[in-house]
Amino acid sequence: MIKKIISSVTVAVASMIVFGVCALASETGIITASALNVRSEPSTSSNVIGLLYNGASVNIVAVEGAWYKISFNSSTGFVHGDYVSVTRDAAPVSRAAGTSFGSSVVEHAKKFIGVPYQYGGNGPNSFDCSGYVKYVFANFGVSLPRSSYSQMNVGTPVSRENLMPGDIVFFRSGGHVGIYVGDNSYIHAPESGRTVSIDPMTRTLYTARRISR
Repeated sequence: MIKKIISSVTVAVASMIVFGVCALASETGIITASALNVRSEPSTSSNVIGLLYNGASVNIVAVEGAWYKISFNSSTGFVHGDYVSVTRDAAPVSRAAGTSFGSSVVEHAKKFIGVPYQYGGNGPNSFDCSGYVKYVFANFGVSLPRSSYSQMNVGTPVSRENLMPGDIVFFRSGGHVGIYVGDNSYIHAPESGRTVSIDPMTRTLYTARRISR
């Protein structure tokens, strides 16, 4: 009888471990920095144990504050979340099959029209341009880097003639960012003294990126 109980407990614990690993394995990160230090602890003062380069895929096993704990070289390490774009395998939405994801992003983005611009604003009561884009996409489980220059490395490039609603558009050499809404217009947190608005996209487009889920 005791052996059966021990056996049952062992199976239950093993099942919990397996399911836990599966849940964590469903979260994948893409490195958005040109080169990113992997550290031994979630701190910039900890030892650097390796480097990851732009576009590298990592398996996220835990989140500790602003840091992601990742599988690295048969062990684990930590990378800062500002330089990792997180994608989740659950409920994927293909942009190739339509624009439902992009349209949903745009509709959510419009909820913040009229919110004032503030440098460093992360929302929801104030935004700067990159803080606004990051906040909107976070609603859909997409973790973007904080700065517009880092956001330029996420997703796949899109030409101006192929823009779709929900694409991220960049101007001023990457110094300003917004979300394309269609009809040659975009929504953004413009500048001090203004609020989140939809404006015609008359300025020169520097680059554009498409995020897939």
